[in-house]
Amino acid sequence: MELTERWTLIEAELMAAFELLPSNAVESDNGYKQEDFLDYINANELLLAMEVLGGVIEDNPSPSKEFWLHLINASKLMGNKHLVKYESILNAT
Repeated sequence: MELTERWTLIEAELMAAFELLPSNAVESDNGYKQEDFLDYINANELLLAMEVLGGVIEDNPSPSKEFWLHLINASKLMGNKHLVKYESILNAT
């Protein structure tokens, strides 16, 4: 798989997870910030975008299992970055 194709798939997974967040998700400097996520997506900083999404759990109840499955899929496409963490959160959800 070519790099640009991989990036497209990762971005699709991250955007799918983002769209599952409730509109009233609490934002903070230590967790999730919508503006940061969108800035990272626009700059193709996909790992940082994924980390911001994963930070949603810092100040909010755990999102749906589907949310974590999208992050797990993105993680696998990025060489398993944060995979163990996201799988353990999924299993606890």
